[in-house]
Amino acid sequence: MICILLNHSFVNEVQTVAQLFFPNEGLTFDHIDMDEYPQGYVIKTAITVDAASAYVIKDAGIVANYTLSLNALPIHLSPRRVLMLALYHALQKAVGAYTPWGALTGIRPSKMVREWLESGWSDEKIISTLADPFCCTSEKAGLALSVARAESELTRRIYNIATPIKPFRKAGVAIPLSKGVTEACRASFGRGINMFPPTPVGIYVSIPFCPTRCVYCSFNVAHNFASPDIHAQYVTAVAQECKSQAKRLAQMGGVVSSIYIGGGTPTSLSEKLLEQLLDAFGSAFGINSGIEYSVEAGRPDTLTKHKLDILRKYGANRIAVNPQTLNDQTLSVIGRKHTAADFFRAFALARDAGFECINTDIIVGLPGETPDDVCRTMEGIASLSPENITVHTLAIKRASRLNALRNDYALPGIEDTETMLNIANATCVNTGLRPYYMYRQKNMVGMFENVGYSKPGHECLYNVGMMAETQTVLGIGAGAVSKFVEDGKISREFNVKNPEIYVERSIDT
Repeated sequence: MICILLNHSFVNEVQTVAQLFFPNEGLTFDHIDMDEYPQGYVIKTAITVDAASAYVIKDAGIVANYTLSLNALPIHLSPRRVLMLALYHALQKAVGAYTPWGALTGIRPSKMVREWLESGWSDEKIISTLADPFCCTSEKAGLALSVARAESELTRRIYNIATPIKPFRKAGVAIPLSKGVTEACRASFGRGINMFPPTPVGIYVSIPFCPTRCVYCSFNVAHNFASPDIHAQYVTAVAQECKSQAKRLAQMGGVVSSIYIGGGTPTSLSEKLLEQLLDAFGSAFGINSGIEYSVEAGRPDTLTKHKLDILRKYGANRIAVNPQTLNDQTLSVIGRKHTAADFFRAFALARDAGFECINTDIIVGLPGETPDDVCRTMEGIASLSPENITVHTLAIKRASRLNALRNDYALPGIEDTETMLNIANATCVNTGLRPYYMYRQKNMVGMFENVGYSKPGHECLYNVGMMAETQTVLGIGAGAVSKFVEDGKISREFNVKNPEIYVERSIDT
């Protein structure tokens, strides 16, 4: 399909909206209008001094067009956003598609709502604006509002964490004034104060190893290295980076507000290497007993009593034990070695080890799954009363085996996927959990969402700070990303993805 862009260069924006209606269509972009249009669909978008327009052309004839003034909407929107709205409405007229989030195509649908709340908007105004001009369903508008409120509340909690971590006190390092405290942070601490508390910073450690690769996975993970020593070499390299990032944290005037060791599956490391990793991390950063400290133990078959005891010894107080589904047949199809029984065993081990905050993940839309399967999974998980449940919608990643062999898997349709999400949502709410963070990914089935639910007081602050982009995060390890939030601006630094290259570079330095 040809997409013509006149007087603008919003390629990604046009592509994102077009793929809501043509999810499997390849797009070609051109900045010159045509004298004659080819057969099939052509999309033309244009921006003038005061308006954005979109035209949908089929078999050389215009079948729909839509124009929006850049200044006449009930809210101020950038030309980019107005263009996306115009294109969305034109495509709905010409093609039509069920899009519960309407014209909200971004990764963080609650971010804009949070900004409206901070501007003093009422709930009624927010809901009506999400309905028109953004065309969200009432259910999605309500979800966005609930999550935005939770994110605002939890961001305040993050910025109230201002106790310096131990090593900097022991070393006698003076913590300078923070250069990264945003205006929102300054307001939360009150005006008229000459010295601001340290900047809260989340720490992420990437352990990119898994026992197997799931069919939907495109993460930076590896499960079959030629070198038998790569795990040990990798832990040594991470320990080295921990020291350098701890120094950086001190220079920033930062304080650790949350820790997240993820991957991959960190608990796929041997017990010896897991302890070596946690010891090196603790030596570099120091651990306050009140700090949220999360570890991904996503594969139940990687957990042992000894590993759990090691995690508790070094301060971990939140763990993720993720079944994805409690259907053994599905687990086999998606490439996981564990069973539903293994999940229940691992969950009990984590409780016995003293973990009072356990997260469980499920994925809605897995191959061959039905609403009845999701219902059984949710009932099984709810019977354990976990503090967190994260409900993911299947995303078909470009680099995944699922995408390469898509025709080999029977994936649920949009209607069934929505039914499954409704079942998961109802189960979470009925067991006392509330939605508190949310994000979306490209190529999700039905363009739905991933939602984290939590019992009050057990929300994952790291997830909120990262996904809501309200705090700085320092990343450590292969594929980790450091995200710097300062005065409303966001910048990123990316570590090399390949673990072996990451190790080589650490040796060179």
